[in-house]
Amino acid sequence: MARSAGVMLALLALAISARAYYVPGTYPQEFKKGDLLQANVNSLSSFETEMPYEYYTMPFCKPPEGIKRAPNTANPGTILQGLRIENSPYNFTMKVKQTAQMACSPDGYYPALTAAQVKNLKHKIDNHYRVNMVLDNLPVTVYDLLDEEQEFVRPGFELGYKENGKYYINNHLVFNILVYETHGEYTAARAKMSNLAEAVDNKHRLHRRRLAGDAGKGGFASTATAVKEKSSAAATAAAANKDDGSADDPTAFYMVVGFEVSPCSIAREAGKAAEDIVCGVDDDAHITPQEITEGAKIVYTYDVYWQNSNIKWASRWDAYLRMPGGKVHWFSIMNSVLVVLVMASIVAMILIRTVRRDLAKYESLMVDGGSGLDMRDEAGWKLVTGDVFRSPPAARSLAMHIGSGVQIICTALVTVGLAALGFLSPASRGALLTTTIVLYVWLAVVAGFVAVYVWGVMERTYAGWAGVVTRTATFYPGVVMAIFTLVNVAIHGTGTSGAVPVAMYFSIVAVWFLVSIPLTFVGGYLALRVPIRENPVKTNQIPRHIPPPPLAAHPTLLLFAAGVLPFGTLFIELYFAMTSLWLGYFYYLFGFVLLIGLLTVAINAEISVLCTYVQLCAEDYRWWWRSFQRGGAVALYVALYAVGFLVSSLHTLAGTMSALIYLSYMAILITGLYLAMGTVGWLASWVFVRAIFAAVKAD
Repeated sequence: MARSAGVMLALLALAISARAYYVPGTYPQEFKKGDLLQANVNSLSSFETEMPYEYYTMPFCKPPEGIKRAPNTANPGTILQGLRIENSPYNFTMKVKQTAQMACSPDGYYPALTAAQVKNLKHKIDNHYRVNMVLDNLPVTVYDLLDEEQEFVRPGFELGYKENGKYYINNHLVFNILVYETHGEYTAARAKMSNLAEAVDNKHRLHRRRLAGDAGKGGFASTATAVKEKSSAAATAAAANKDDGSADDPTAFYMVVGFEVSPCSIAREAGKAAEDIVCGVDDDAHITPQEITEGAKIVYTYDVYWQNSNIKWASRWDAYLRMPGGKVHWFSIMNSVLVVLVMASIVAMILIRTVRRDLAKYESLMVDGGSGLDMRDEAGWKLVTGDVFRSPPAARSLAMHIGSGVQIICTALVTVGLAALGFLSPASRGALLTTTIVLYVWLAVVAGFVAVYVWGVMERTYAGWAGVVTRTATFYPGVVMAIFTLVNVAIHGTGTSGAVPVAMYFSIVAVWFLVSIPLTFVGGYLALRVPIRENPVKTNQIPRHIPPPPLAAHPTLLLFAAGVLPFGTLFIELYFAMTSLWLGYFYYLFGFVLLIGLLTVAINAEISVLCTYVQLCAEDYRWWWRSFQRGGAVALYVALYAVGFLVSSLHTLAGTMSALIYLSYMAILITGLYLAMGTVGWLASWVFVRAIFAAVKAD
């Protein structure tokens, strides 16, 4: 009985702790009037260089307590993206208007600029670098978050500007913080769950002491008294907070639902009190801007205004996640869905009716008899019955490609599915990339299993499976690491935070060798226990002669034709995704990504089956590699589109280094797309070939 009670207490404590857990950035934070809030700063970013820089590499004032990394912000995703979120000297008091606040202490200004600092500032302004700040996990923006006509929101604000050959820095920030009024229900719920969890924990410890024979009545009474006193203290503190509230509404709490800023440049005299100056009046004609010159002492100041908003906490990211051309985006997606469904239906009907007719004619010839000429005229794909399952050249390499493709497909499907369900919130920076990396590493076991099994299907034996696993474990990860290393070596000397630290780099290498590769071998070993599936027909000893293909079945024509329709399916979504990825907009329409991805897979599979059927009708049985290549042909069109996007939309990229970064990371994505879509094409063709030849009654 005592043991059962202990188990029940343990389960109750576990349940309460599970309910008390929350993902950082996704749980509402409530503040009372007068509470202190500190804004954090993120890395400076530019959409013309794609190289972020840490905030304090610039001549900005540092907080008095020193630079500290914001808690719960460092993960593999943020490190690889170059995000460094740190504390700042910008402090706010909830619902208290503040003007002409000094950001620098104790002098009130930044020391005289050196020639190197002036050069650095001018370089960053020329490349349109933006300052990124965060308050309660919301990014700052210069856009009006309450303007529903606003089609998009870009985070951050310009570091400065250039006018008439002179450079000016935005050293005065006017913050407008949107807040939503509540009654403290989230704070009360959290306090209640915390107190309940602590009470259960105390009871659990007491029960363990009693089981050990160390607890008596006095112990129980003292523990109960302590819990009661602590609860009374919490109630007293809550009552005190309630009494210290505003006179109008003592129960009012506030949640931050928007973070806006209006930057401007104001020249102030160092060492003097800051004058309250309003920016944005008469185009700032009465304000002398702060020029960037050697020896200049920059005074950084800020104003803080608070604005009540009807935006609820659960909807505060909606304004940030708007996409450019939102209506066009929605209509284009729906149009693509309809086109894909119609084309998929047409292709399916053609294949089903044609294959059934061929089988009917073939059975009629076998039953009624006929001349060899009639057989040749009517046979088509049936003539390659004895060669269609002949092992292809470079079978080990093909198995490696297919295993890698399955790993990429599973990783993408799970990641996008989690994002579509809302588990990968944009408030959790780096979560998407971190999840992708973790899933890819653990799904190496699937890659090894599939590669070895496909190798066995093609060679009819598992002999030499270790070589297949080795190639699978090192091929695509090796390509990624080679490109990743090249980019990091190239940008390491620039001082950008996008260069991965040495410790992080070797951590990735260690995960690859100590986790990913062993898991691949585990998957390959598991595949050895699966019996190889018998082919529907036997393979002849002597290969059949392959006649020259007609124009309609020419391999090159089929290769280029196979990628057109899948590319047309994902073209619109690809445009919005690349615009968000490389031009700095938020992107969170993963539901559409999942839908378009599934539709692309479906149409790619059907096109691959159709092309394989045409190839077999031309008496060409070499479908193994060509079905994979035709499936991956969509990657060729994506590569061409990526080059066009670089020329048209990213023509402002500064220097060859930025172009190298863009082309390198797009090469990683396009290679992964080729492997994934090639695997889809091969798998669909393999299932199709097995199905049609299983229906043929061959001798």
